[in-house]
Amino acid sequence: MSIVSKENNLITPDELASILRMSKSSIYRIIEKREIPFYKISGSLRFKESDIESYINSSRIESMT
Repeated sequence: MSIVSKENNLITPDELASILRMSKSSIYRIIEKREIPFYKISGSLRFKESDIESYINSSRIESMT
């Protein structure tokens, strides 16, 4: 098993802010509330792409029609 795959691809808070089209301060608010899983590696925060996809899917609100 390779540790380099889409599922294990780690991204930074800056990259996450760009993906979600949010400010960095909003990203840190989400982190503080522990709404999205993250890794802290040598003091640096990282996110797994698969966790981000799950977070986005869990935030979906279905239409009423």
